[in-house]
Amino acid sequence: MAIRSHAGISKYSFHKSGICRSAFTREHGKPEKLNDRAMFKWKRNLTPSIGSDAVRAALLAFPTDYLSRETKSESKKVTWIEAAPEGKATFVELAYTLDSETEVKSKISYRGERKLISYSKLPDETALLVMRSYDEWENKDIKSPTTEESVFPNLVFSAKDEKNTGRPVRIIFGPTPKDGDALILQELGGYKVGT
Repeated sequence: MAIRSHAGISKYSFHKSGICRSAFTREHGKPEKLNDRAMFKWKRNLTPSIGSDAVRAALLAFPTDYLSRETKSESKKVTWIEAAPEGKATFVELAYTLDSETEVKSKISYRGERKLISYSKLPDETALLVMRSYDEWENKDIKSPTTEESVFPNLVFSAKDEKNTGRPVRIIFGPTPKDGDALILQELGGYKVGT
């Protein structure tokens, strides 16, 4: 899994073995101070047996009040996911299951909390699920320091885009997963402010 703006630089990998990695891409190469391209590694829970539901690999939060405006049309096929109402967030969940698509749809329909976006069968009979849900979100704005030492100075990630910038700058962050955890990330849109 890669974030579009970082696709040639870094990615998240969820391997069949259960070993997961946040790593620099082969094209980008290994930074001098690292032993390999991995920034961090963890073990996800293994896919449960048939009829035992699914195991979450990742949960991504996209708060509606921090979305960016589209700046160019896409030439590649894109699956657009409708945004949650203002003040809420769209959550995209990646999970693995051995259950059939019919069984997954039945469980999701019964619970009513998620929508299945994609069910993709993998060569080993495991299926990758992409689901979406909406939930409450507490907006917390972020302002980067304006000092010279700041790696990313003069950036604001705010629920209010008062200058109508369209929030062209994206930030993705979350805690480093421990073994057995899913990757949890949030993505916010922001903009540069005067120096």
